[in-house]
Amino acid sequence: MAVLVHSSDIHVDDAGADGYHSGNRGLRGVLRTAADVGADLVLLAGDTFDNPRVSDAVLRETAALLEGAGRPVVMLPGNHDPLLERCIFRRAGLDAMAHVRIFGIDAEDVMAFAALGLEISGKPHRSFENMVPFHPPRPRRARFHVVMAHGHYVPPQDWADQAHRSWLISDAALAETGADYIALGHWDRATQAGDGRVAAYYSGSPKLAGTVNVVRLGQQMEVERVAVRWE
Repeated sequence: MAVLVHSSDIHVDDAGADGYHSGNRGLRGVLRTAADVGADLVLLAGDTFDNPRVSDAVLRETAALLEGAGRPVVMLPGNHDPLLERCIFRRAGLDAMAHVRIFGIDAEDVMAFAALGLEISGKPHRSFENMVPFHPPRPRRARFHVVMAHGHYVPPQDWADQAHRSWLISDAALAETGADYIALGHWDRATQAGDGRVAAYYSGSPKLAGTVNVVRLGQQMEVERVAVRWE
């Protein structure tokens, strides 16, 4: 069995007195919870960072937290932290960490974890502009296939009204992946997405949802929302 912790929209930023901006508190809570459940991998499905201007002091703390994660961490750049020329992942030194793997830096579209019988696909945001959140479907090459995507799911009945939005995700796009699990980011709330042909879930932000998704891949796939342990 492979145990994954899926989170997104942590929005690491410069902590402020307003009580909303909270530095690395969300990331710290997610990593602590991953340790509690014995996760094999942590999936961060976009917007780990709030913006490209996060201070060096905060990024040093981010790097220290990830250095001590105790397990591989897979990161997908989202619309708040895209792979710009001088991207925040490189500024923080995360590209130099062997156990931190970033789509668009360490792999373009797929990462393999042979010991877990797992492959993970993901399409990183490379600018603040609109994009299709998925690569074209690819043949399965491992027992388990997980897809990470950062975008806005819209059901068919709302498509016409929501067509002006960016990074749109449809039922068909989800189903075409053929994935065992799709780890979605971009929404602050935790919810299932799609028409049920594949298991697609938003984790929600740890701050607002207060949970992470714990995904257990085995004879059956199980998804459980687990409360973030803040302290």
